Amino acid sequence: MTLNYNGSGKVFYKQNEYSCDLYVNEEQGGILIKISINEPLSSILKLPLDMEFLSGELSTGYRFTLMNCSRKELKNFISAGKSVFSYSAKYMFKGIGGKDYQTIKFYKVIFELSDIIEWGNIAGYIVGENQELIYNANIEKVLYENEEFKIKYIVKRDSLPIVDMELLKETITLQQSGNIEISFVQEENIEEFEKILKKFRRLIEISALKIVTVKRVTGWSKDIKQKIGEREFERPLSIISYDFYNDNSREDAKKNSWRWVSLTELVDNNSFSEYIQKYEILEPIVELYLEILEARDMSTVSAFLNIVQALETYHARFKANEMNDFIIRIEEVILKNRPKSWIPDDKKFLMANSRGFITLESRLADLLLADFQIYFDTGDIEHYDFPKVIAKTRNYYTHYDEGIKESARVLTKEELMIYNNTLLYMLEYYLLLELGFSDEEVIRKKLNFRWGNASETLSLRKESKELFDENASDKVNR
Repeated sequence: MTLNYNGSGKVFYKQNEYSCDLYVNEEQGGILIKISINEPLSSILKLPLDMEFLSGELSTGYRFTLMNCSRKELKNFISAGKSVFSYSAKYMFKGIGGKDYQTIKFYKVIFELSDIIEWGNIAGYIVGENQELIYNANIEKVLYENEEFKIKYIVKRDSLPIVDMELLKETITLQQSGNIEISFVQEENIEEFEKILKKFRRLIEISALKIVTVKRVTGWSKDIKQKIGEREFERPLSIISYDFYNDNSREDAKKNSWRWVSLTELVDNNSFSEYIQKYEILEPIVELYLEILEARDMSTVSAFLNIVQALETYHARFKANEMNDFIIRIEEVILKNRPKSWIPDDKKFLMANSRGFITLESRLADLLLADFQIYFDTGDIEHYDFPKVIAKTRNYYTHYDEGIKESARVLTKEELMIYNNTLLYMLEYYLLLELGFSDEEVIRKKLNFRWGNASETLSLRKESKELFDENASDKVNR
């Protein structure tokens, strides 16, 4: 990352004043400050290794405040008679600083996110009755609220031209952006806003099927005000942080052009509340899923291993982790309403060599049955053989033990291209359930549109091969 030199000035730490040079990359959130002390061989502990808060002012009058500073290096310049301590900072607040500032808390922070207007399904403008462009009065929607904080989706927009001169241009451009506003009842450190943003951005990425990056961060504090005439106003602060902007490089990762789940659907299904309540349990599953979505060069085998691990983790966290719990689940949930004559075979299928622990095959069998609420197509693999084939394939591509191929079917890399879609169909089905979706028909339509089914794909490939092989043979015979 390239850092730009912003200037030199002074910085304050615990009422002491030091000379400094500031380097910043605002687009990527990189922040570096070099503090000079007039000692040719300064002690390594002349300044702390970590400083929670630094406030300063450049010679240009530009003020800044840094938080969570970590020592990068110490250089002694004997001939110049000084030592330079370099620190990287996690956060920088622009336009505020000085000897008297000790900490800054916010009651509201707005995060401008990239390319989510379509997902949000709210525009900043609407077309009026006479085909004129006018402002949309409804540009906010509450996504989640509890006793501590509230989250809103807000569309920011450019102003429409208000004088004739503004219309005398070859091109008139209007821009709008989707924003997440997080507000606390009590003022909090910026880290608390960052934690919530991370959770909600992940949910947006799941539902929008695209990488979502932060473009701009602005915070409001009750202590930061400015006077205009006789009136006093709260002054918004621009916030820079590597943690906010470091994901911007992910924009080069895979993007999908279609929309899967809109903000409106998430609100209608109470998904934000469900997601927040389950976040700690869902997090590793979501991370594994998003790795596939975001990866640019992930191989078919790596994707397969990720999906299977996500399904295995989901079952352990949401269905049964211990053997005793699994046995109870089989008897009291899965097979509760099954005809008695079918129970022995179903139970054998579900247990799948599980003895002291639950095997991957058992977990996949449970997820495949889905409490008999949905049927997952398994292509040319017999339905009740599917968990075993997937488990053996996972073992093979984990250990590359050729002996596994001698005792069971192992999917080839070409076959994984088809059956990865089947496994993703299963994984997304369970993710939608956990996000509050309950209409099986709606879920089925979404998943069929996304992934189709393996049987149709295999049938189409077979027909294509037979058709073109036949045409090739005819040409040879002629």
